[in-house]
Amino acid sequence: MATSSVRDAASTALRLEVWVERNLRYLLLAPTVIILLGLTVFPTVYMYIVAFQKFDPSNPAASQWIGFDNFARLLSDDKFHNALYRTFEFTFFAVSIEFALGLGFALLVDKHIRNLNFIKTVLLIPMMLPPICVAIVWKLMYAPQFGVINDIFKRVGLHPLQWASGYDTAMLSVIIADVWEWTPFVFLMCLAGLASMPTEPFEAADLDGASSWQKFRDLTWPFLRPIVSITLLLRIMDAFRLFDQVYVLTLGGPAAATETLSYYIYKVAFRFFDIGYAAAISIFMLIVTLMFSTWLLKRMQIAD
Repeated sequence: MATSSVRDAASTALRLEVWVERNLRYLLLAPTVIILLGLTVFPTVYMYIVAFQKFDPSNPAASQWIGFDNFARLLSDDKFHNALYRTFEFTFFAVSIEFALGLGFALLVDKHIRNLNFIKTVLLIPMMLPPICVAIVWKLMYAPQFGVINDIFKRVGLHPLQWASGYDTAMLSVIIADVWEWTPFVFLMCLAGLASMPTEPFEAADLDGASSWQKFRDLTWPFLRPIVSITLLLRIMDAFRLFDQVYVLTLGGPAAATETLSYYIYKVAFRFFDIGYAAAISIFMLIVTLMFSTWLLKRMQIAD
C-alpha cells in the first residue's frame, strides 16, 4: 500500500515536471501578461464602459447608463474647447521650435564638431531628467522675486516678467521648459540619421560644385525625411498629452491660459469627480492621436 502511494506520488511529480518543462515559456510570460492586463487592458476597457455612464465614484453600482451624452457635452463645453485650443497651440509651437533647434544642432555637430563627444553628452542631459524635476527647476527659475531669469533681466536693464503667473507669458514659460527638455531628443534622432547617410552622393555633389543648400535640399533632406517623420510623430504624440509641466508650473492658469486637455481631464476627474465625462474626453484624445498617427504614417509611405 505504501509502495503504491509512493509510486503515485512519483508519477504525479513526473507528470508535473513534464508539464512545467513543456509550458515553461508561458509560465515565464504569465506574470508580465497579468501585470499588463491589470495596468493597461483592464483600465482601458473600463474607461470605455465608464464613458457611457453618469458614474458615481462613491457608489459605482448606482451609476446610470446615459449613452452618448458625455460625448455630446464636448460640443457645448467652452472649457473643453479652450483646453483643445491650448493643447494644439502648445503642440504646434513647442514641436516646431524643438525640430528647428534639434535639426540645426545635429547639422552643426555632424559637420563641425563630430569628435567632441562632451558637447553631445551635454546636449543630451535635459532629456535624461524626469519631466517633473525639469518642471520644478524651471518653476524656481521663473520665480518673480528670486528667480535666476528675472535676476538676469534686472542686471541687463530689462523689466522682470511674471513668467508662469502672467496671462501673456504662462504658455511661453511652459513651451520654453518643454523645448529645453526635448530638443535633445530631436537632436539625437537627426544626428543618428546624419551619421547613417552614405558619403558617396555628397562626394559626387562636391565634385559637381553643389552649394551647401543644394546638398541639403537634394541629398540630406530626402535621406532624413523618414527619421524626421518618426521623430515628429513621437514628439507630437507626447506633446499632445502634456501634463507634468502644466501641473507644476501653472496649474492650468492663469485664467485657463495653459489648461491643456490632459490637465482638464485631471480636473474633471479628480476635482469635479465627473469620471464619465473625463473618460469621454480621454477617448476623444485617443481618437485624435490615432487619426493623426495613421495620417502621418500614410504620408511616410507615399513619400517613400
